[in-house]
Amino acid sequence: MIRNWTLIKVLALAAILFTACTQDELAEQGNTLPDGEYPLQIGSVSITAEASEEPWTRVGESTDGQSSVWKGDEEFYVKFEGSDEVGIYKITDAATGAVEPVKSIYWKNTQPANIIAWYAKPQLNANNWLFLGGQNNGLVYVLRATADNASHNTPVNLQFEHQLAKVRVIVKGTADVIDVEAINVPIDCDVKEGKIVNIGTIIPRNHLMFKTTYEDIGPCWEINLPPSPDYQIENFMVLTSDPISTPCDLTTPITLEAGKVHTITLTVHRKDTKTIDLSTGDYIINDDGTYYFSGTASHAIRVTGGNPNIYLEDAQISVSGGNAIDITGGNPTIHVRGEGNTVTSPDKTGIFVAENSTVTITGNGREDKLTVRGGAGSSGIGGYLSREDPAPACGNIEITSVWIEAYGSKSINFEVAPGIGGAGSASCGTITIDDATVYAYGIEAFPIGSSSAIGGGFDIREKKGSFGAITIRNNSEVYVQRGDSYSDYIGNSGSMTYPETGDIVATVDETSKVTKQN
Repeated sequence: MIRNWTLIKVLALAAILFTACTQDELAEQGNTLPDGEYPLQIGSVSITAEASEEPWTRVGESTDGQSSVWKGDEEFYVKFEGSDEVGIYKITDAATGAVEPVKSIYWKNTQPANIIAWYAKPQLNANNWLFLGGQNNGLVYVLRATADNASHNTPVNLQFEHQLAKVRVIVKGTADVIDVEAINVPIDCDVKEGKIVNIGTIIPRNHLMFKTTYEDIGPCWEINLPPSPDYQIENFMVLTSDPISTPCDLTTPITLEAGKVHTITLTVHRKDTKTIDLSTGDYIINDDGTYYFSGTASHAIRVTGGNPNIYLEDAQISVSGGNAIDITGGNPTIHVRGEGNTVTSPDKTGIFVAENSTVTITGNGREDKLTVRGGAGSSGIGGYLSREDPAPACGNIEITSVWIEAYGSKSINFEVAPGIGGAGSASCGTITIDDATVYAYGIEAFPIGSSSAIGGGFDIREKKGSFGAITIRNNSEVYVQRGDSYSDYIGNSGSMTYPETGDIVATVDETSKVTKQN
Protein backbone atom coordinates (compact mmCIF):
# COMPACT_ATOMS: atom_id res chain seq x y z
CA MET A 1 0.00 0.00 0.00
CA ILE A 2 2.85 2.33 0.90
CA ARG A 3 4.58 1.53 -2.42
CA ASN A 4 1.40 2.38 -4.36
CA TRP A 5 0.95 5.69 -2.55
CA THR A 6 4.52 6.63 -3.38
CA LEU A 7 3.90 5.81 -7.03
CA ILE A 8 0.85 8.06 -7.12
CA LYS A 9 2.88 10.97 -5.75
CA VAL A 10 5.60 10.47 -8.34
CA LEU A 11 3.05 10.44 -11.17
CA ALA A 12 1.37 13.62 -9.85
CA LEU A 13 4.69 15.43 -9.62
CA ALA A 14 5.51 14.38 -13.18
CA ALA A 15 2.17 15.76 -14.38
CA ILE A 16 2.92 19.16 -12.76
CA LEU A 17 6.35 19.27 -14.38
CA PHE A 18 4.85 18.36 -17.76
CA THR A 19 2.27 21.16 -17.44
CA ALA A 20 4.97 23.72 -16.62
CA CYS A 21 7.04 22.54 -19.55
CA THR A 22 4.06 22.89 -21.90
CA GLN A 23 3.42 26.52 -20.78
CA ASP A 24 7.08 27.38 -21.36
CA GLU A 25 6.95 25.83 -24.80
CA LEU A 26 3.79 27.90 -25.59
CA ALA A 27 5.76 31.09 -25.06
CA GLU A 28 9.01 29.88 -26.62
CA GLN A 29 7.79 27.85 -29.59
CA GLY A 30 4.87 29.98 -30.86
CA ASN A 31 2.00 27.72 -29.97
CA THR A 32 -1.58 28.52 -30.91
CA LEU A 33 -3.43 31.28 -29.06
CA PRO A 34 -7.15 31.21 -28.32
CA ASP A 35 -9.22 32.67 -31.15
CA GLY A 36 -10.36 36.26 -30.69
CA GLU A 37 -8.48 36.90 -27.44
CA TYR A 38 -5.25 38.54 -28.64
CA PRO A 39 -6.09 41.49 -30.94
CA LEU A 40 -3.33 43.33 -32.74
CA GLN A 41 -2.54 46.41 -30.67
CA ILE A 42 -1.40 49.60 -32.42
CA GLY A 43 0.27 52.11 -30.15
CA SER A 44 0.53 55.08 -32.52
CA VAL A 45 0.92 56.10 -36.15
CA SER A 46 3.06 58.82 -37.74
CA ILE A 47 4.13 59.99 -41.18
CA THR A 48 7.72 60.12 -42.32
CA ALA A 49 8.88 63.37 -43.89
CA GLU A 50 11.22 62.16 -46.61
CA ALA A 51 14.50 63.93 -47.33
CA SER A 52 14.00 65.54 -50.71
CA GLU A 53 14.04 68.80 -52.57
CA GLU A 54 11.70 69.79 -49.75
CA PRO A 55 10.14 67.66 -46.99
CA TRP A 56 6.83 66.24 -48.13
CA THR A 57 3.23 66.95 -47.75
CA ARG A 58 0.18 65.96 -45.92
CA VAL A 59 -2.65 63.66 -45.54
CA GLY A 60 -3.68 67.00 -44.22
CA GLU A 61 -1.01 69.62 -44.85
CA SER A 62 0.57 72.04 -42.43
CA THR A 63 0.20 75.74 -43.17
CA ASP A 64 3.78 76.06 -44.39
CA GLY A 65 3.53 73.12 -46.80
CA GLN A 66 6.65 71.56 -45.35
CA SER A 67 5.36 68.68 -43.25
CA SER A 68 2.92 65.78 -43.12
CA VAL A 69 0.16 65.66 -40.53
CA TRP A 70 -2.88 63.54 -39.80
CA LYS A 71 -6.17 65.38 -39.60
CA GLY A 72 -7.93 62.77 -37.46
CA ASP A 73 -10.64 60.16 -38.18
CA GLU A 74 -8.60 58.60 -41.02
CA GLU A 75 -9.18 54.86 -41.40
CA PHE A 76 -6.40 52.59 -42.61
CA TYR A 77 -6.01 48.88 -43.32
CA VAL A 78 -3.76 46.39 -41.51
CA LYS A 79 -2.86 42.72 -42.04
CA PHE A 80 -0.34 40.11 -41.00
CA GLU A 81 2.06 39.34 -43.82
CA GLY A 82 0.95 36.12 -45.50
CA SER A 83 -2.62 36.35 -44.17
CA ASP A 84 -5.75 37.20 -46.15
CA GLU A 85 -7.53 38.76 -43.18
CA VAL A 86 -7.58 42.57 -43.22
CA GLY A 87 -8.36 44.80 -40.26
CA ILE A 88 -9.48 48.41 -40.17
CA TYR A 89 -8.19 50.94 -37.65
CA LYS A 90 -9.07 54.59 -37.06
CA ILE A 91 -6.94 57.53 -35.94
CA THR A 92 -8.65 59.11 -32.94
CA ASP A 93 -6.09 61.77 -32.02
CA ALA A 94 -4.23 63.50 -34.86
CA ALA A 95 -1.70 65.11 -32.50
CA THR A 96 -0.54 61.91 -30.80
CA GLY A 97 -1.39 59.41 -33.53
CA ALA A 98 -3.61 57.41 -31.18
CA VAL A 99 -5.63 54.62 -32.81
CA GLU A 100 -8.69 52.51 -32.08
CA PRO A 101 -9.89 49.40 -33.92
CA VAL A 102 -12.89 49.49 -36.23
CA LYS A 103 -12.39 45.87 -37.26
CA SER A 104 -9.70 44.08 -35.27
CA ILE A 105 -7.42 41.31 -36.47
CA TYR A 106 -6.11 38.75 -34.01
CA TRP A 107 -2.91 36.91 -33.29
CA LYS A 108 -3.22 33.20 -34.00
CA ASN A 109 -0.06 32.19 -32.18
CA THR A 110 2.90 33.65 -30.32
CA GLN A 111 5.27 33.62 -33.25
CA PRO A 112 6.60 37.12 -34.21
CA ALA A 113 5.00 38.45 -37.40
CA ASN A 114 5.49 41.18 -39.98
CA ILE A 115 2.74 43.81 -40.11
CA ILE A 116 1.63 45.65 -43.27
CA ALA A 117 -0.57 48.78 -43.12
CA TRP A 118 -1.79 51.13 -45.82
CA TYR A 119 -3.95 54.19 -46.31
CA ALA A 120 -5.51 55.64 -49.45
CA LYS A 121 -7.50 58.79 -50.12
CA PRO A 122 -9.99 58.44 -51.65
CA GLN A 123 -10.56 54.85 -50.60
CA LEU A 124 -9.66 52.28 -53.21
CA ASN A 125 -12.45 50.48 -55.03
CA ALA A 126 -12.87 46.70 -55.11
CA ASN A 127 -10.24 46.43 -57.87
CA ASN A 128 -7.71 48.50 -55.87
CA TRP A 129 -7.82 51.18 -58.55
CA LEU A 130 -7.04 54.86 -57.83
CA PHE A 131 -8.21 57.62 -60.19
CA LEU A 132 -5.61 60.38 -60.48
CA GLY A 133 -7.79 63.01 -62.13
CA GLY A 134 -9.96 65.61 -60.46
CA GLN A 135 -7.22 66.65 -58.03
CA ASN A 136 -8.17 70.29 -58.47
CA ASN A 137 -10.89 69.39 -55.94
CA GLY A 138 -8.51 67.62 -53.55
CA LEU A 139 -5.26 65.68 -53.66
CA VAL A 140 -5.06 61.88 -53.69
CA TYR A 141 -2.80 59.98 -51.28
CA VAL A 142 -1.33 56.51 -50.84
CA LEU A 143 0.71 55.72 -47.72
CA ARG A 144 2.24 52.47 -46.49
CA ALA A 145 3.84 51.26 -43.25
CA THR A 146 5.49 48.01 -42.17
CA ALA A 147 6.63 46.63 -38.82
CA ASP A 148 8.88 43.58 -38.78
CA ASN A 149 8.99 40.95 -36.02
CA ALA A 150 6.05 42.40 -34.15
CA SER A 151 5.09 40.66 -30.90
CA HIS A 152 1.65 39.55 -29.80
CA ASN A 153 2.05 41.19 -26.37
CA THR A 154 3.57 44.55 -27.44
CA PRO A 155 1.72 47.42 -29.20
CA VAL A 156 2.98 48.18 -32.72
CA ASN A 157 4.00 51.70 -33.75
CA LEU A 158 3.51 52.36 -37.46
CA GLN A 159 5.43 54.95 -39.45
CA PHE A 160 3.73 55.61 -42.79
CA GLU A 161 5.59 56.68 -45.90
CA HIS A 162 4.15 58.35 -49.00
CA GLN A 163 4.01 56.12 -52.08
CA LEU A 164 3.14 58.95 -54.49
CA ALA A 165 5.28 61.91 -55.49
CA LYS A 166 4.16 65.50 -55.22
CA VAL A 167 4.55 67.95 -58.09
CA ARG A 168 4.32 71.59 -56.98
CA VAL A 169 4.22 74.44 -59.50
CA ILE A 170 4.95 78.04 -58.56
CA VAL A 171 4.09 80.58 -61.25
CA LYS A 172 5.91 83.89 -61.39
CA GLY A 173 5.49 86.77 -63.79
CA THR A 174 2.81 89.31 -64.65
CA ALA A 175 0.12 86.90 -65.80
CA ASP A 176 -3.07 86.54 -63.78
CA VAL A 177 -3.05 82.75 -63.36
CA ILE A 178 -6.36 80.92 -62.98
CA ASP A 179 -5.32 77.27 -63.20
CA VAL A 180 -2.37 75.02 -63.98
CA GLU A 181 -2.64 71.65 -65.72
CA ALA A 182 -0.21 68.73 -65.77
CA ILE A 183 0.16 67.27 -69.27
CA ASN A 184 0.68 63.66 -70.38
CA VAL A 185 0.50 61.98 -66.98
CA PRO A 186 -1.23 58.70 -65.97
CA ILE A 187 -5.01 58.57 -65.67
CA ASP A 188 -4.95 56.07 -62.82
CA CYS A 189 -2.83 53.52 -60.97
CA ASP A 190 -3.27 50.15 -59.27
CA VAL A 191 -2.49 49.79 -55.58
CA LYS A 192 -1.87 46.52 -53.73
CA GLU A 193 -1.45 46.60 -49.97
CA GLY A 194 -0.25 50.19 -50.25
CA LYS A 195 2.22 49.59 -53.09
CA ILE A 196 1.87 51.17 -56.52
CA VAL A 197 1.99 48.08 -58.73
CA ASN A 198 0.90 49.52 -62.08
CA ILE A 199 0.15 52.88 -63.70
CA GLY A 200 -2.62 53.38 -66.21
CA THR A 201 -2.41 54.49 -69.78
CA ILE A 202 -0.71 57.81 -70.49
CA ILE A 203 -2.67 59.74 -73.07
CA PRO A 204 -2.52 63.39 -74.21
CA ARG A 205 -4.88 64.47 -71.45
CA ASN A 206 -4.39 67.25 -68.93
CA HIS A 207 -5.01 66.97 -65.18
CA LEU A 208 -6.07 70.16 -63.42
CA MET A 209 -3.91 70.77 -60.35
CA PHE A 210 -4.96 71.77 -56.83
CA LYS A 211 -4.49 75.45 -55.98
CA THR A 212 -3.31 76.22 -52.46
CA THR A 213 -1.31 78.80 -50.52
CA TYR A 214 1.39 78.28 -47.92
CA GLU A 215 3.25 80.56 -45.56
CA ASP A 216 6.59 81.56 -47.11
CA ILE A 217 5.63 79.98 -50.43
CA GLY A 218 2.49 81.81 -51.47
CA PRO A 219 0.07 80.58 -54.15
CA CYS A 220 1.00 77.36 -55.91
CA TRP A 221 -0.56 74.39 -57.70
CA GLU A 222 -0.05 70.74 -56.72
CA ILE A 223 -0.76 67.22 -57.92
CA ASN A 224 0.21 63.81 -56.49
CA LEU A 225 1.34 61.22 -59.04
CA PRO A 226 2.83 57.71 -59.00
CA PRO A 227 6.58 57.36 -59.57
CA SER A 228 7.43 55.24 -62.59
CA PRO A 229 10.26 54.92 -65.13
CA ASP A 230 7.59 54.84 -67.85
CA TYR A 231 7.06 58.63 -67.93
CA GLN A 232 8.56 61.96 -66.93
CA ILE A 233 7.11 65.36 -66.11
CA GLU A 234 7.91 67.46 -69.17
CA ASN A 235 5.35 70.26 -69.53
CA PHE A 236 2.41 72.14 -68.10
CA MET A 237 -0.42 74.31 -69.35
CA VAL A 238 -0.95 77.61 -67.53
CA LEU A 239 -4.44 79.09 -67.87
CA THR A 240 -4.61 82.87 -67.46
CA SER A 241 -7.32 85.52 -67.48
CA ASP A 242 -6.13 87.13 -70.73
CA PRO A 243 -7.66 84.58 -71.74
CA ILE A 244 -4.62 82.75 -73.01
CA SER A 245 -3.48 79.19 -72.32
CA THR A 246 0.29 79.13 -72.22
CA PRO A 247 2.17 75.83 -72.71
CA CYS A 248 5.36 75.65 -70.63
CA ASP A 249 7.99 73.05 -71.50
CA LEU A 250 10.64 72.09 -68.95
CA THR A 251 14.26 72.36 -70.03
CA THR A 252 15.05 69.22 -68.02
CA PRO A 253 12.28 66.60 -67.62
CA ILE A 254 11.68 65.31 -64.08
CA THR A 255 11.56 61.66 -63.03
CA LEU A 256 9.31 61.36 -59.98
CA GLU A 257 10.42 59.81 -56.70
CA ALA A 258 8.02 58.51 -54.06
CA GLY A 259 7.62 60.69 -51.00
CA LYS A 260 9.33 63.72 -52.50
CA VAL A 261 8.21 67.18 -53.50
CA HIS A 262 9.31 68.19 -56.98
CA THR A 263 9.01 71.98 -57.18
CA ILE A 264 8.88 73.66 -60.57
CA THR A 265 8.93 77.44 -61.00
CA LEU A 266 7.43 78.82 -64.21
CA THR A 267 7.51 82.43 -65.40
CA VAL A 268 4.46 83.48 -67.40
CA HIS A 269 3.82 87.08 -68.46
CA ARG A 270 0.87 89.04 -69.73
CA LYS A 271 0.93 89.87 -73.39
CA ASP A 272 3.24 92.80 -74.20
CA THR A 273 5.07 92.69 -70.85
CA LYS A 274 8.44 94.44 -70.98
CA THR A 275 11.30 93.28 -68.78
CA ILE A 276 13.04 96.09 -66.92
CA ASP A 277 16.81 96.05 -67.42
CA LEU A 278 18.68 97.77 -64.60
CA SER A 279 22.07 96.24 -65.34
CA THR A 280 23.62 99.31 -66.94
CA GLY A 281 21.55 102.32 -65.88
CA ASP A 282 18.22 103.76 -64.78
CA TYR A 283 15.07 102.61 -66.58
CA ILE A 284 12.57 105.27 -67.68
CA ILE A 285 8.81 104.59 -68.01
CA ASN A 286 6.39 107.12 -69.48
CA ASP A 287 3.44 105.11 -70.79
CA ASP A 288 0.63 102.75 -69.73
CA GLY A 289 2.59 99.54 -70.33
CA THR A 290 3.24 96.48 -68.17
CA TYR A 291 6.76 96.12 -66.78
CA TYR A 292 8.51 93.38 -64.81
CA PHE A 293 11.65 93.31 -62.70
CA SER A 294 13.19 90.46 -60.71
CA GLY A 295 16.67 90.17 -59.25
CA THR A 296 19.15 92.66 -57.81
CA ALA A 297 19.96 96.13 -59.11
CA SER A 298 21.83 99.29 -58.17
CA HIS A 299 20.00 101.57 -60.62
CA ALA A 300 16.63 103.32 -60.32
CA ILE A 301 13.24 102.92 -61.96
CA ARG A 302 12.01 106.35 -63.06
CA VAL A 303 8.36 106.97 -63.93
CA THR A 304 7.80 110.26 -65.75
CA GLY A 305 4.23 109.76 -67.00
CA GLY A 306 1.42 107.36 -67.87
CA ASN A 307 -0.34 104.76 -65.74
CA PRO A 308 2.04 101.81 -65.92
CA ASN A 309 1.82 98.52 -64.06
CA ILE A 310 5.21 97.68 -62.56
CA TYR A 311 5.77 94.18 -61.16
CA LEU A 312 8.45 93.59 -58.55
CA GLU A 313 9.08 89.90 -57.90
CA ASP A 314 11.93 88.78 -55.66
CA ALA A 315 13.42 92.18 -56.44
CA GLN A 316 16.17 93.91 -54.48
CA ILE A 317 16.78 97.47 -55.69
CA SER A 318 19.40 99.41 -53.74
CA VAL A 319 20.70 102.59 -55.36
CA SER A 320 23.85 104.44 -54.34
CA GLY A 321 22.16 107.84 -54.55
CA GLY A 322 18.77 109.34 -55.39
CA ASN A 323 15.30 107.86 -55.18
CA ALA A 324 15.25 104.12 -55.84
CA ILE A 325 11.82 104.27 -57.50
CA ASP A 326 11.35 107.86 -58.64
CA ILE A 327 7.81 108.86 -59.65
CA THR A 328 7.88 112.40 -60.98
CA GLY A 329 4.73 112.04 -63.13
CA GLY A 330 1.91 109.64 -63.86
CA ASN A 331 0.05 107.25 -61.59
CA PRO A 332 1.83 103.89 -61.50
CA THR A 333 0.69 100.73 -59.77
CA ILE A 334 3.48 98.69 -58.19
CA HIS A 335 2.54 95.02 -57.97
CA VAL A 336 4.46 93.11 -55.30
CA ARG A 337 5.01 89.38 -55.89
CA GLY A 338 6.74 87.11 -53.40
CA GLU A 339 8.26 88.04 -50.08
CA GLY A 340 11.88 88.94 -50.83
CA ASN A 341 11.35 92.44 -52.21
CA THR A 342 13.38 95.42 -50.97
CA VAL A 343 13.73 99.00 -52.25
CA THR A 344 16.27 101.24 -50.52
CA SER A 345 18.15 104.52 -50.89
CA PRO A 346 20.88 105.81 -48.57
CA ASP A 347 20.23 109.51 -49.21
CA LYS A 348 16.70 109.89 -50.55
CA THR A 349 13.40 107.99 -50.66
CA GLY A 350 12.88 104.32 -51.35
CA ILE A 351 9.71 105.09 -53.34
CA PHE A 352 9.15 108.77 -54.09
CA VAL A 353 5.84 110.00 -55.49
CA ALA A 354 5.61 113.61 -56.63
CA GLU A 355 2.79 116.02 -55.93
CA ASN A 356 -0.22 115.49 -58.23
CA SER A 357 0.72 111.81 -58.71
CA THR A 358 -0.58 108.72 -56.97
CA VAL A 359 1.31 105.51 -56.35
CA THR A 360 -0.63 102.32 -55.63
CA ILE A 361 1.30 99.47 -54.01
CA THR A 362 -0.58 96.19 -54.14
CA GLY A 363 -0.19 92.42 -54.00
CA ASN A 364 -2.23 89.26 -54.35
CA GLY A 365 -2.42 89.08 -50.57
CA ARG A 366 -0.35 89.59 -47.47
CA GLU A 367 2.06 86.82 -48.37
CA ASP A 368 3.44 89.34 -50.91
CA LYS A 369 5.94 91.48 -49.00
CA LEU A 370 7.94 94.64 -49.63
CA THR A 371 10.47 96.40 -47.39
CA VAL A 372 11.24 100.05 -48.19
CA ARG A 373 13.91 102.26 -46.61
CA GLY A 374 14.76 105.92 -47.03
CA GLY A 375 17.92 107.71 -45.94
CA ALA A 376 19.34 111.10 -44.89
CA GLY A 377 16.05 112.53 -43.63
CA SER A 378 13.81 111.03 -46.33
CA SER A 379 10.86 108.68 -45.89
CA GLY A 380 10.62 105.06 -46.92
CA ILE A 381 7.57 105.75 -49.09
CA GLY A 382 6.61 109.34 -49.88
CA GLY A 383 8.88 112.39 -49.87
CA TYR A 384 12.59 113.17 -49.79
CA LEU A 385 14.51 115.85 -47.90
CA SER A 386 15.67 118.80 -50.00
CA ARG A 387 17.15 122.25 -49.51
CA GLU A 388 14.77 123.58 -52.14
CA ASP A 389 12.35 126.28 -51.07
CA PRO A 390 9.61 125.35 -51.13
CA ALA A 391 10.54 121.74 -50.40
CA PRO A 392 9.22 119.16 -52.89
CA ALA A 393 5.79 117.94 -51.84
CA CYS A 394 4.77 114.33 -52.27
CA GLY A 395 1.52 112.98 -53.71
CA ASN A 396 -0.95 110.30 -52.72
CA ILE A 397 -0.03 106.83 -51.42
CA GLU A 398 -2.37 103.83 -51.60
CA ILE A 399 -1.41 100.47 -50.07
CA THR A 400 -3.72 97.52 -50.62
CA SER A 401 -3.68 93.70 -50.25
CA VAL A 402 0.01 93.51 -49.42
CA TRP A 403 2.50 93.39 -46.53
CA ILE A 404 4.69 96.51 -46.20
CA GLU A 405 7.57 97.38 -43.91
CA ALA A 406 8.64 101.03 -44.20
CA TYR A 407 11.47 102.86 -42.44
CA GLY A 408 11.99 106.60 -42.11
CA SER A 409 15.36 108.27 -41.54
CA LYS A 410 17.17 111.31 -40.13
CA SER A 411 19.73 113.71 -41.60
CA ILE A 412 22.99 114.87 -40.05
CA ASN A 413 21.09 118.04 -39.08
CA PHE A 414 18.50 116.03 -37.10
CA GLU A 415 15.78 116.44 -39.73
CA VAL A 416 13.43 113.45 -39.72
CA ALA A 417 10.91 111.67 -41.93
CA PRO A 418 8.38 108.92 -41.16
CA GLY A 419 8.30 105.44 -42.66
CA ILE A 420 5.38 106.54 -44.86
CA GLY A 421 4.63 110.18 -45.65
CA GLY A 422 6.34 113.53 -46.23
CA ALA A 423 9.88 114.67 -45.46
CA GLY A 424 11.13 117.89 -43.90
CA SER A 425 8.55 120.67 -43.98
CA ALA A 426 7.03 119.49 -47.28
CA SER A 427 3.40 118.49 -47.58
CA CYS A 428 2.12 115.00 -48.35
CA GLY A 429 -1.11 113.94 -50.03
CA THR A 430 -3.55 111.33 -48.76
CA ILE A 431 -2.40 107.98 -47.37
CA THR A 432 -4.77 105.00 -47.62
CA ILE A 433 -4.13 101.53 -46.20
CA ASP A 434 -6.73 99.02 -47.38
CA ASP A 435 -6.80 95.29 -46.53
CA ALA A 436 -3.07 95.32 -45.80
CA THR A 437 -0.51 94.66 -43.09
CA VAL A 438 1.86 97.58 -42.53
CA TYR A 439 4.81 98.01 -40.19
CA ALA A 440 5.94 101.65 -40.18
CA TYR A 441 8.90 103.03 -38.24
CA GLY A 442 9.69 106.61 -37.33
CA ILE A 443 13.14 107.79 -36.35
CA GLU A 444 14.65 109.54 -33.32
CA ALA A 445 16.91 112.57 -33.84
CA PHE A 446 18.38 112.86 -30.37
CA PRO A 447 18.43 115.29 -28.66
CA ILE A 448 16.10 117.43 -30.77
CA GLY A 449 13.07 115.39 -31.82
CA SER A 450 11.58 112.48 -33.68
CA SER A 451 9.26 111.50 -36.52
CA SER A 452 5.94 109.74 -36.51
CA ALA A 453 5.62 106.33 -38.15
CA ILE A 454 3.12 107.62 -40.74
CA GLY A 455 2.46 111.29 -41.54
CA GLY A 456 4.72 114.34 -41.89
CA GLY A 457 8.34 115.16 -41.10
CA PHE A 458 10.15 118.30 -39.90
CA ASP A 459 13.18 120.26 -41.05
CA ILE A 460 16.21 121.97 -39.56
CA ARG A 461 14.06 124.94 -38.57
CA GLU A 462 11.78 122.52 -36.72
CA LYS A 463 9.04 123.37 -39.17
CA LYS A 464 6.55 120.53 -39.52
CA GLY A 465 5.29 119.12 -42.77
CA SER A 466 1.58 118.82 -43.46
CA PHE A 467 -0.32 115.79 -44.74
CA GLY A 468 -3.71 114.87 -46.11
CA ALA A 469 -6.26 112.40 -44.77
CA ILE A 470 -4.87 109.12 -43.45
CA THR A 471 -7.36 106.23 -43.76
CA ILE A 472 -6.97 102.67 -42.46
CA ARG A 473 -9.74 100.28 -43.43
CA ASN A 474 -10.97 96.86 -44.49
CA ASN A 475 -9.31 94.48 -41.97
CA SER A 476 -5.96 96.21 -42.10
CA GLU A 477 -3.36 95.61 -39.40
CA VAL A 478 -0.99 98.54 -38.85
CA TYR A 479 1.94 98.48 -36.41
CA VAL A 480 3.50 101.89 -35.75
CA GLN A 481 6.66 102.87 -33.91
CA ARG A 482 7.43 106.57 -33.47
CA GLY A 483 10.93 107.90 -32.96
CA ASP A 484 10.34 108.95 -29.34
CA SER A 485 7.77 110.71 -27.18
CA TYR A 486 8.02 114.04 -29.04
CA SER A 487 5.98 112.79 -32.02
CA ASP A 488 2.61 111.26 -32.81
CA TYR A 489 2.45 107.59 -33.69
CA ILE A 490 0.47 108.52 -36.79
CA GLY A 491 0.39 112.22 -37.68
CA ASN A 492 2.89 114.93 -36.85
CA SER A 493 6.57 114.66 -36.19
CA GLY A 494 7.72 116.70 -33.22
CA SER A 495 10.65 118.15 -31.37
CA MET A 496 11.73 118.95 -27.84
CA THR A 497 10.60 122.52 -28.51
CA TYR A 498 7.38 121.61 -30.31
CA PRO A 499 6.28 118.20 -28.97
CA GLU A 500 3.22 116.30 -30.13
CA THR A 501 0.73 114.36 -28.04
CA GLY A 502 1.37 110.84 -29.29
CA ASP A 503 -1.94 110.64 -31.16
CA ILE A 504 -3.10 108.47 -34.01
CA VAL A 505 -4.26 111.14 -36.45
CA ALA A 506 -6.10 108.81 -38.80
CA THR A 507 -9.52 107.41 -39.58
CA VAL A 508 -9.54 103.73 -38.60
CA ASP A 509 -12.62 101.66 -39.38
CA GLU A 510 -13.99 99.08 -36.93
CA THR A 511 -12.56 96.12 -38.86
CA SER A 512 -8.98 97.37 -38.63
CA LYS A 513 -6.41 97.56 -35.87
CA VAL A 514 -3.55 99.94 -35.11
CA THR A 515 -0.94 98.74 -32.62
CA LYS A 516 1.53 101.12 -30.99
CA GLN A 517 5.03 99.71 -30.64
CA ASN A 518 7.85 101.02 -28.46
